[in-house]
Amino acid sequence: MILALRYTLAATLLCLAACASSPKPSYEAERARAHAGYSELDNTAKASAAPVNTTPQQVSYTGITRPVLMVVPAAPDKGQFTKAAMEGINEYLTEKGYEVRSLEGSEDLSSLIQMQGDISGNGDDMSYMAGLALGADIYIKFSGSIKNDMITAEVSAYETSTARLLGSKTSSVQDHTKNRDNLRYLVHSAAEKAMPALERTIHSYWSEDLKKGIQYKVVMRIGERFNGSALEDLQDQGVSALRNRFSSVRVNAMTEKTIDLSVYANPQEYPDAFAVYSAIRQSLASFAQAKKNNIVNKLVILELN
Repeated sequence: MILALRYTLAATLLCLAACASSPKPSYEAERARAHAGYSELDNTAKASAAPVNTTPQQVSYTGITRPVLMVVPAAPDKGQFTKAAMEGINEYLTEKGYEVRSLEGSEDLSSLIQMQGDISGNGDDMSYMAGLALGADIYIKFSGSIKNDMITAEVSAYETSTARLLGSKTSSVQDHTKNRDNLRYLVHSAAEKAMPALERTIHSYWSEDLKKGIQYKVVMRIGERFNGSALEDLQDQGVSALRNRFSSVRVNAMTEKTIDLSVYANPQEYPDAFAVYSAIRQSLASFAQAKKNNIVNKLVILELN
């Protein structure tokens, strides 16, 4: 019995000695591997938590993403409807962050009468003239009616450089109270209610138009010394020279003595209308002398001699 206990004790001592002589596990290496794993998981979690930009990409030159707008009544009525409707439209646009130009108190209005005779095709449309003079890219006309208990507002958007209609929207609100004191509020609401749909039309047009650059209206009046084949050559050479210079050029109208153009310019190269005029002058210098007649915001009127 005693001998057996001695053998057992000896075996136990030998086992303990062997365990003591074995190399200890590398806890530092295990810690390093664990730390690396935690770091990787943390980075993955941060990447997953990062906000995703879901805003549609907007085409823009130097941060320009919205057109300059102007709001005018379709008819020169200064009644309660006109004032309330304009307030509703302007309030909607300014809350949306648009730059809105106003006819009231504008120093450029004094030149409208002079310019009216210089531009072909739209001399009777003072909204078109005012939009050009004030530098609006798009102008909005509004009108409406009040019949019984229904108040209706119609809003229309136009491209300023050509007075081309982009779209029209109509909305109505009902006067349930029959209280005429609420008329101003209801007209305001009807006009504002029509704006979201028209804004989508404007945005669709502007996002496509802006891809070509910033648009300027250019009217070139041709001097008397150009006649016959020389006149034809000037028209061909003039348009071709500008198309080689600018992002895009669209001929709106051409008569014997007038060329009406929409010129799209990269604002990084041509920051304003005078820079556009200077580039036109240089482009035409080899076959005609250009002299400015009027330069206002996005309108350039010049003579070729």
